[in-house]
Amino acid sequence: MAKPNNEIPELSKDIKRVHINAVNKLLPLIGEQVVSRLQQAGPSWTGRYSNSWQIEVAGVKSTGTRNPGEPKPVKSPKIKLADARKNRVSKNEIKLEIRNLARSRGYAQDEREGRFRRGKAGTKKIGVKPRTQLGKRQEKFDQTTTGRVIGFRGDIGGGKPGIISSRTAKLDWFDTFKDGGELKRIIKIEVDKNNRRNRGKKLK
Repeated sequence: MAKPNNEIPELSKDIKRVHINAVNKLLPLIGEQVVSRLQQAGPSWTGRYSNSWQIEVAGVKSTGTRNPGEPKPVKSPKIKLADARKNRVSKNEIKLEIRNLARSRGYAQDEREGRFRRGKAGTKKIGVKPRTQLGKRQEKFDQTTTGRVIGFRGDIGGGKPGIISSRTAKLDWFDTFKDGGELKRIIKIEVDKNNRRNRGKKLK
């Protein structure tokens, strides 16, 4: 079985290594926009997963609140030129990574199967509706009138009739984000802008 990959795929080869002059211009914009779109696209029941994204630039990290609630923006770390030079991949390149730190990330990203419940599970109160306004949005909150079987978070229905099962993001939303064009679109827009700004510049 392939090992689940929690990280955006090295933010693709287009952006994993970027000209050092862009360290506090291009990379923060890309990191923040990618995280914002991941928060909107991903599941949101308590909101803890949405608030557990981390941006790492040249070895310096910035992390969300890791608390329940509506998704809060994650600001990219401010990088000193000395840090960028110390941690660069090559003379003119540095590294940007984005990952989620929530314990539930494997389930949230449809990489791990589990038994998903509503209402209560033992002494844990889960509730029958998302706690966040994001999760309650009509375009995100899907329900069926059949229960679940053991499977992935986004795979609702297929169980006992008369029992409601629900989700706040479609099945395989994370892979769709990585491979379906949205990630490349964000990267291309910002990289093209940066290239126009920095033509002819070199690291000193």
